[in-house]
Amino acid sequence: MTLQIAAGMVPLVIRARLAAGVAYAVPWGISLDGLLASEIRENTKTASKEAGTDYPPYSPDTVPEDLDLPLARCIGDGADGWHWAATFAYPEDEVPGPHVQYWSARPDQQALSQMAHRLPALVSERQGRYRSRVMPLPLTVCRHLVWRAVGQPAAVAALLEPIISIGKKRGTGNGHILSWEITEHPDADPWEFAHLHPGGKLGRTAPAACLHERGNLPTGGKGRMGLRPPYMHPSRRAPVLLPAT
Repeated sequence: MTLQIAAGMVPLVIRARLAAGVAYAVPWGISLDGLLASEIRENTKTASKEAGTDYPPYSPDTVPEDLDLPLARCIGDGADGWHWAATFAYPEDEVPGPHVQYWSARPDQQALSQMAHRLPALVSERQGRYRSRVMPLPLTVCRHLVWRAVGQPAAVAALLEPIISIGKKRGTGNGHILSWEITEHPDADPWEFAHLHPGGKLGRTAPAACLHERGNLPTGGKGRMGLRPPYMHPSRRAPVLLPAT
């Protein structure tokens, strides 16, 4: 499958050194292109706020623009089925699990009274939207999260440097990043670094065309998921092969 590689782009390994565990909802890791796109979007929103202009939020009824990431592109199955040349995260030196934390929440009656014009005498904590919760939080405990990609090392490093935590429940210390490390591998196969984890497993969502004539590579099966950021937007969903877990 053809990669569109601009000048200065090389195969990379990006490594985030973690303080403790990281939490995410799906059975595979956090996407590198999603992290980069999120940081670019936050920078643009900040600049718009300082300039006193509006920055439109994502809407399910509007196709979002593709931000210009410092990554190569894989043309996928052609047309709109392309994706960025970067994998999802995989854990390095993982501590065998399962590791599960629990978090709890209950409604703040005073805050609700301040937000609503009229409230019942008591908002039930046992049923309904504002009921109390005790929820499990599965964690991946490892020394590093690692991504492979094809991109511009300096530009990728500049976007990642301000990111100090990733994943869910960051406010409680999960996903805290101690440092970032980027290693260049100019002699590596760009296609592998755009698609596969070490060991040859599929490391990102990808059209079936990406693996054509690549042999029987381990995948997570077929599904309908996002191909590129914003991954949760309806316009980004397509029939894909899922990452191997």
